[in-house]
Amino acid sequence: MSEGIYDQLKAAGVPLEHYESDLYAKVTTESANIVNRYPFVSQVSTFYNNIDHELWYDIPFAYQPFWDEKERIGKLFKR
Repeated sequence: MSEGIYDQLKAAGVPLEHYESDLYAKVTTESANIVNRYPFVSQVSTFYNNIDHELWYDIPFAYQPFWDEKERIGKLFKR
């Protein structure tokens, strides 16, 4: 199984934020290379962060820890 975009961005040291399952990544040379190879790149948009006034990517549903927690909770209720 290949690494997801969250893991790739994190390993590259790209500044990351999130809201629920949406992943936000600062636009850098490293993040641009990763995002441009993302299979769902057409779903990625950019925005200017209100805090640092820098350009960031908005990557819907890509914050992997959100999904890991949902899976963990789901397994608890299946017992």
